[in-house]
Amino acid sequence: MAWSTRELAELAGTTVNAIRHYHRIALLDQPTRRYNGYKQYGVLDLIRLMRIRHLSELGVPLSQIREICVDGEAAPDVLKQVDAGLASEIERLSRARNDIATILGTRVPVRLDPPAGSGIRGLAQGKHGG
Repeated sequence: MAWSTRELAELAGTTVNAIRHYHRIALLDQPTRRYNGYKQYGVLDLIRLMRIRHLSELGVPLSQIREICVDGEAAPDVLKQVDAGLASEIERLSRARNDIATILGTRVPVRLDPPAGSGIRGLAQGKHGG
């Protein structure tokens, strides 16, 4: 089975421009061409494109996807780095959700944490330099 660039994009749920970009940055090899000059993609191209898209959706930067695709042994290290970044983001988002819940529950719009908080508290108590 052979597909055009447009057909490949539709099958993979992406755009022709994304495929062209992947060619420019060497994530996808240039396919063979038909007698009329049109690109002709096969099953292996579709699998590679779907893998690129999946890794990208997981948060793997395109530059690191290249590392994974070229050197499969790099995959665990790259994926561990992405996982650590996602864990940090989850923690940050969890703190933000807790802060929002506190603000909504107490109607206090600002959290006062040291060191800035202690200075602000001092100002509120009239202990500011001058």
